[in-house]
Amino acid sequence: MSLRYCFEQDYVVKTLDRSKKNDLAVIDPDGIDPKIIKAAVARGVHVYGYLNACALEKGRSYYDEFKDLRIAEYSGWPGEYWVDCTDPKWREHLISEANRFKLAGCKGLYFDNTDLYYMCLKGFREEHTKMIKPAPRAWSVYESLMHVMEELVDMGLVVMPNGGDVFVRKLVANGHKNLIKTVNQESVLYSDSKRVSRDDTEYFTEYLDWCKEQGFYIRGIEYTKSLTQAATAKAYYRRRGWQGIYISKHHDLRGD
Repeated sequence: MSLRYCFEQDYVVKTLDRSKKNDLAVIDPDGIDPKIIKAAVARGVHVYGYLNACALEKGRSYYDEFKDLRIAEYSGWPGEYWVDCTDPKWREHLISEANRFKLAGCKGLYFDNTDLYYMCLKGFREEHTKMIKPAPRAWSVYESLMHVMEELVDMGLVVMPNGGDVFVRKLVANGHKNLIKTVNQESVLYSDSKRVSRDDTEYFTEYLDWCKEQGFYIRGIEYTKSLTQAATAKAYYRRRGWQGIYISKHHDLRGD
């Protein structure tokens, strides 16, 4: 199964067109004609939709509706904010979006930014930005995300957390392993064509090895323009028995 990740609207149609039978295309369906997605699914393409579980972007059509739920700016991503996922209207929004994606033909979800649980657990110590409003308690973030995931799985969707290692470990420890079949992790080895720190590589390698022991399907994204680095990353994943890797030249993920 070949992987393509595309979260830039201008490139989604091209990404779906280039995807073949049994390929996995992870896309942002927002603004994409459902007929285009359904056509790809009819050709045998497996499509996952991007669902931003705990952050809100200014460019979204629903931004004004939820901007009162902003907690803090998202460091490194201008115009994006951590959002209070414990609010009932946000949970309803996530379910509604997921249902819309399912009707378009998506079989799974790239469930992003569950790291909010860790941020609240640690008191946003890693976020170098001014708080807009007090963050919710970590336990309430966990409970909200867990219940949303239960609803999504009941809808027949595969939920693929991106990152969120602390959240994923807690789900398993609390007996909710059934909510996860696959995980995604970015930059185990490379970010912007630079080697990440040895500590980061060791940390995320241990996490993904643990996920493998849980029986989860492992997917990863490595950001590099170097063919040598891409080959090194592929060999690394292969040695560890991790099943999927996507090499991207761009952090905004254009499906290249």
